[in-house]
Amino acid sequence: MNAHLPIGEIGFGLAAIGYLLFWALLLTVKHHSPQKQLLMLYSLVCAIWAALQSLPNYQPLHDTISISVELLQKTVLVFFLISALSAKQFQLSTIVKTTKLRTVLIGASLLLLVAMLDIVPKTIWLLTSLMLTILLLTLVEALYRQAGDMRRQYTWLTVALGGSLLFDFYLLSEATLISKLNVQTWQARGYVHLVLLPILVLAIKRIEAWSISVYISRDIVLQSSMLLGAGAYLSLLGLVGYYLSYIGGDWTSLIQAVFIVAGCAILALLMLSEHIRRRSKVFIEKHFFANSFDYRQKWIELTTTLKDVTQQSEHSHAICLKAWCQAIGYSNGVLLRFQPHGHQLLATMGKIQLNEADLACIAQYPHRFAQQHWLLDMENRHEAEVNQLLCAAGVHQTQFQMYLPIRQHNKLWGLCLLKGSDNERRSLNWELRDYLTAVGEQIASYLFMLEQGQLLSENAQFAAFSRMSAFVVHDLKNVKAQLDMLLKNAQRHRHNPEFIDDAFTTMAAMQTRLQHMLHQLTNKQSTHDQIRCVNINQLCQQVITERCQQQKPNPSLTTCVDVTINIDSERFANVLFHLIDNAQQATPDDGEVALQIDQYDNYLRISIRDTGCGMSDEFIRTRLFKPFDTTKGNAGMGIGAYDAQQFIAHIGGQLLVESKISKGTTFTIQLPLN
Repeated sequence: MNAHLPIGEIGFGLAAIGYLLFWALLLTVKHHSPQKQLLMLYSLVCAIWAALQSLPNYQPLHDTISISVELLQKTVLVFFLISALSAKQFQLSTIVKTTKLRTVLIGASLLLLVAMLDIVPKTIWLLTSLMLTILLLTLVEALYRQAGDMRRQYTWLTVALGGSLLFDFYLLSEATLISKLNVQTWQARGYVHLVLLPILVLAIKRIEAWSISVYISRDIVLQSSMLLGAGAYLSLLGLVGYYLSYIGGDWTSLIQAVFIVAGCAILALLMLSEHIRRRSKVFIEKHFFANSFDYRQKWIELTTTLKDVTQQSEHSHAICLKAWCQAIGYSNGVLLRFQPHGHQLLATMGKIQLNEADLACIAQYPHRFAQQHWLLDMENRHEAEVNQLLCAAGVHQTQFQMYLPIRQHNKLWGLCLLKGSDNERRSLNWELRDYLTAVGEQIASYLFMLEQGQLLSENAQFAAFSRMSAFVVHDLKNVKAQLDMLLKNAQRHRHNPEFIDDAFTTMAAMQTRLQHMLHQLTNKQSTHDQIRCVNINQLCQQVITERCQQQKPNPSLTTCVDVTINIDSERFANVLFHLIDNAQQATPDDGEVALQIDQYDNYLRISIRDTGCGMSDEFIRTRLFKPFDTTKGNAGMGIGAYDAQQFIAHIGGQLLVESKISKGTTFTIQLPLN
């Protein structure tokens, strides 16, 4: 005797369990909106409706209870759809004040009263249920059409509710025509609701306006998915086994046994594989769950914080660490940089200090992960890398949860350690790992920029000091040349009172220049421009008298105008001396070196003309103003002409050169008088 399998009752029973679980999920939603409350009522009514129909010998739309529950289910759904269509939010306590809802409530109450009095034939209830189904389909279509730009959010809701209502329309329209329900079609109704229920759960989660965020545990989804996959796999094994039994002949039992044992062994290996479970969990979390962060907002916060990182700020490393902590909401952290023999602590955040266990783990980290970019959650003892690091360090635990490496050119540069309070801690899953990797690369670029900026700053300081030293050495050589000339002339003119007076004047000028150079070396930088009002005629005469009389030919000075300008007299005197000295060195003793001061338009012109050997156009264009390029061998530095050109350009003037080989050279300084 074959036992009858209640297929229809099983479907309604599973649907009742599903709606009850859906109702329990809605209880976890903290936001209290009318849609959430009506949806809870709808899921509870559907659970009762399905549970009643799963009872043995249940006859649908036959007695007062079945008709009342059917009407109640559709009435609650009408309330839910009208609330979804409403432009204004309302409280359920004020439902009688809303015209549309009050009309529905009165009509539903009358229908329920008639059903309870049992005064209407059963065929009338089939037609009534059909009319309610048509009304619900109209409301679903209106809700989808009204969604406008948010239509994508309502698509799944339309499929979930519209699918079940279309099935009811087919079922009830057929029953109305023949005045009898198709039992098998009615029994399929439970499976239809069971299939569409997950779509309904996902649909309400997609509609942001309702603020219904249903939480489903990732572990529950993972276990359910793996069980579903195992069931599908076993079903496939059964089908293949049946096919083997069909074609196997005498070897059917042997082939089936070997195939089923091998298939079950493979399934066990897959189910127990940690790698498969991890990959499955990542796939489910990526494609079926919302992100843990609002990445647009987080990226704005990160860039806003990092914009304060500058080379001049003393807290730049602390700002980078703060950005790391803010990215995941942690309050404690340490930023350090690895060095050949240890590490350098760059910044700390929060009231925390490195203890012996932390130092031991930090010391072992470069040895274990020098070639790996692996983020560690030190509280996850199931991770082999964590256990390896703790074992190598000889400790059982460390106070920091996150170990985030910083790599530069595939080499370990540093480490960021993060620690959150009890209510801040996060599990290092795939999403947090990818997010922290992206954040780390962004912050690391700022850290590397700081490091390179510091190196550039140091190199610039050394370059500036070297440049300043070169000018000082150049001036020292000029002072030495004056001393040599003074000592040479002293042998012939030591008894001449005028020579002695000139010698003391020259020595006083050299003493001033030496003091100025010593001040530059002591402060490791060039002195700032000491601009003052200077009479150019007197300054030129002073340079000729004090610095240029010990060498032939003696310069002559012709003044066409008397001009006073604001200028750094010390530096300008050095420029004049260098140009006059070069002219003297390039000119024979019987030649001529002449200075002329005149005015052209709004410019002061100082011409230094000599009758020396001259220069070619190629030399003027490629070598004359090139620093450290000299024709004097070890006797020159090659920076005099360069310094003259740079200084004159700095004050808004221009240095012009005209020269012909064997005829002489003329340097013209043009300075704006304004």
